[in-house]
Amino acid sequence: MSRTVTAAKFVGTISLGLLTGLSYTLSTTTLPPLLALPTATPAHSTFRHLRALTARHQVLLSTLSASSLVMAYLLSGPRSRHPYLLWASLAVGLGWSGEGYARLTGGPSSKRKGGDASGSRRRAVREGSWTEDEEWVAEEGGALNGEVVREGLEGWRIKQGLKAGMWGFGWAVAVVGLWGDGA
Repeated sequence: MSRTVTAAKFVGTISLGLLTGLSYTLSTTTLPPLLALPTATPAHSTFRHLRALTARHQVLLSTLSASSLVMAYLLSGPRSRHPYLLWASLAVGLGWSGEGYARLTGGPSSKRKGGDASGSRRRAVREGSWTEDEEWVAEEGGALNGEVVREGLEGWRIKQGLKAGMWGFGWAVAVVGLWGDGA
């Protein structure tokens, strides 16, 4: 039983570290070159592809990390049930909670000019009819607006940086907890 608990602690901590590195790399290395592309169309198509791949990897790593850490807590004996496992799992959940909040409030681009558009977006989010791709389309003719694409990329970059910070805090808690356990 103790080997299973130890393995779960290590798997949870390592996957949390990978999750932190993924978000940090996105916010500092991957997204800035997209902002330098000459037109909005390649930036938009590259970003859509990147966003889909990122979401898949973040869901996989966060699920693996949180489930491993909670499983290690539940399988531990009463004397070795350390709360750092729950705190690290909570950090994984808090990293995702910011994204849910951004969707409910209209996202980072809700500060754009024309409060009516952001208000209608908030209503559409609450009704479930708004999709993330709609924020990229300009009002007239459905063409891409470069400023809107830039705002979306910068907002997503900030969001990934915040996730990296929250998940990095959880990773640090897990590493210190493992060190204290002597595992």
